[in-house]
Amino acid sequence: MIALVAVLVILIGRLAFSHDWPGTAPLAQWWRTYRPTLVAFVRASPATFVYLAILSVTTWVLVGASPTVVSALLEEQSTNLRHLRQDPLRVLIRSAFWLSGYELLFWAALFLIVLAPAERWLGTVRWLVAFTAGHVGATVMTASGIWLAIKSGVAPEHLQNAVDVGVSYGFAAIAALFTYRLPQPWRIAWAAGLIAYAAGGVVIDRDFTAYGHAAALVIGFALYPLTRAPAVQARATQPLLRMVPASSP
Repeated sequence: MIALVAVLVILIGRLAFSHDWPGTAPLAQWWRTYRPTLVAFVRASPATFVYLAILSVTTWVLVGASPTVVSALLEEQSTNLRHLRQDPLRVLIRSAFWLSGYELLFWAALFLIVLAPAERWLGTVRWLVAFTAGHVGATVMTASGIWLAIKSGVAPEHLQNAVDVGVSYGFAAIAALFTYRLPQPWRIAWAAGLIAYAAGGVVIDRDFTAYGHAAALVIGFALYPLTRAPAVQARATQPLLRMVPASSP
C-alpha cells in the first residue's frame, strides 16, 4: 500500500513539475535538492525496500478482504505446528510476508529507522543472513516450545494451530545485531531497551510470540561475527545516516 501510494505521488509530482502547476516551484526545488539523497538511501538498502513493497501488496490484499478470508489467509501462511510438519519450507518463507492487521505504517517507520541503516552497514547479503536466522531460528525454537508444552499437558492442544506470521522475529534479530553499530553510550541504552522489551513480554504477556522475540534477540546478539568483516568495519567508520550504497563482498 505504501509503495503504491509512493508511486502515485511520484507520478503526480512529475506531472505537476513538468507542467509548472501553480505553487509547485518550491516543491520542485526541494525535489531537485534532495532527490540524489533519497535515491541513494533506497539504493543503499534494496532488500529493505523490496521487502516493504511486498508487505504493502499483501497488506493491501488483507485490507480489501472479508474477515473470513483474512482469517483463512493468515492461518494458511502461519508457521504453526501442523504446517511445520506438513510443509516447513513453504510456511517459513511465506509467513514473513504477511502482517496481521493494520500494522504496515508502524513497521514501515521501523524499517526506515533500523532495517535500512542496518542493511547499509552490513551489506545486503549479511542483512539477509541475519534476518533469516532470526525469523527461522526463533520460529523453530518457539514451535519446539509449544510442542513440548502440549506434550507435557501445560498448553492446550489447539495451540498447534495458532496463527504466527509477520516480520517481528527477523526484525528483532536485526535490531539486536544493530546494537554493535551504535556508538557509546547509545549502544548500551539500545541493548537495554531491547532486553527490557523482551523481558516485559515474557513476564507480562507470557505468550509464545514473547518467547519468540526473546529468542530472536539472542540470535541477533550472537551474530556479532558478521560485524567483523573488513567491509562492515569500514562502513562502521562512516556517519550513521550517510546515504551511500553498501556493497556485500
